[in-house]
Amino acid sequence: METKQTRNVAGVGQALGQAALMLVLAVGLGGCKTASIKNPGTVIGPFHKPANYNLANGVMPDDMRRVALLPLTSAVNTVEHQSGRQILQKFMQAEIAKSGLFEVVYVSETKMGQLTGRPAWRMIDELPVDFIEQITREYDCQGVLFSHLTVYQPYPPLSIGWRMGLVHLRPESNNGSVVWELDDVFNAGEKSVINSARRNAIKNGLSDPELDAELGLLNSPRRFGRYTAEAVVATMSRLSPDMTFAGVDGDKPRLRAQGGFFNRLFSRR
Repeated sequence: METKQTRNVAGVGQALGQAALMLVLAVGLGGCKTASIKNPGTVIGPFHKPANYNLANGVMPDDMRRVALLPLTSAVNTVEHQSGRQILQKFMQAEIAKSGLFEVVYVSETKMGQLTGRPAWRMIDELPVDFIEQITREYDCQGVLFSHLTVYQPYPPLSIGWRMGLVHLRPESNNGSVVWELDDVFNAGEKSVINSARRNAIKNGLSDPELDAELGLLNSPRRFGRYTAEAVVATMSRLSPDMTFAGVDGDKPRLRAQGGFFNRLFSRR
């Protein structure tokens, strides 16, 4: 039979639990006073954590000082995808530079055409035999980064898919090793992606109205695209042992990125 003392203890415990949750919501979202009330998922989740990526040896090669970012390609060449490539190329370049992993130099489509005869190369293309020689001679780089837009839906629910591959070059053998690859889709129709995008917006100082689905973040390909680029680079940044990111699951086993990239030229470590 439940006693009055037992009921009191249970009541106190429940009150403390509710108070703790409210404290977490208030502290976790800092200066954004109303976001924690309207969007508690930005603190308690669930969050989207890219898992379909692979890191070779878990460490960046010692001599990887400069990387050439190749032109972003896409699954189709519609007007929407062309616009998406222009937007996301800049975000990806900015996020890599911000990560501080290495110096990044962007190879324009014009320059790529001059060097290799084509303005862009997909990951599944058979690359020219002198591809590595041309890139390393022109940019004095130790790596190249391929990027491909698998999905681009610029209307709600927004959806952006990235397929990436970082290759460590070995000019002496005209070959290279894939040290990081990723294949992931960010779908704004999923609660975990919404929570992660909003949390990222708060971290980057966006005002509260811009967090609302009907007013900004989840209707803006630019803002949503910036979030996806930052999340993608965060998985690469785990190659640096001193960097940790809340948006990346460090405990989940890594899945090999799919698609059979680089089979004709590059090897995997």
